[in-house]
Amino acid sequence: MSRRNVVWLITLPLAIVGSQVAHAAGYSLATGEGELAHALATTGHGYLAYAPLALGICAAVVVLALARELVGALGGEERAARPSALLFSILAPAIFVAQEHFERLAHDGVFPTSLLVEKTFLLGLALQVPFALLAYAIARLLLGATRAVARLLSSPRVVRLRRRSRWHCDDLWAPVGVATGRRLGPRGPPSTLVV
Repeated sequence: MSRRNVVWLITLPLAIVGSQVAHAAGYSLATGEGELAHALATTGHGYLAYAPLALGICAAVVVLALARELVGALGGEERAARPSALLFSILAPAIFVAQEHFERLAHDGVFPTSLLVEKTFLLGLALQVPFALLAYAIARLLLGATRAVARLLSSPRVVRLRRRSRWHCDDLWAPVGVATGRRLGPRGPPSTLVV
């Protein structure tokens, strides 16, 4: 799998999740609490019952892409996958616009021409860029953490145990004299024996 595929496998699921969160936030801000369920039901949002499944699939794709990035980094690939903020900021609104049009088309059977002036659509569209940039930041954070784990796993672990023996060469061959504190020479008793 190429680095470009890794970028897409991280960008697309996170852009979809960011777009859906902005979509939900836009609807809840544009409609009141009591009107939200009615607005979602009348605009073709019945598929939201499958949102947990879609979220799980998106998470699995991101985890697989991060695993590929980790394997590549451990294998010596020096260049890290880098998603583009521009790609996120274009992709999320495009997903939202396409989704809204296809929802209405599937629900009503006609192409929604008045959608571009609806409050819920405009608010949802305005929220796409901030949520897309948040998804971009999460993608960069995940890729950075993956690279950090790879550096940690690939660094040689040198455990330096310093052995300190009781007997040193100086102790054996040059003991300190009792009375003078000077070394006596190579032929004396070990310093541990000299009191």
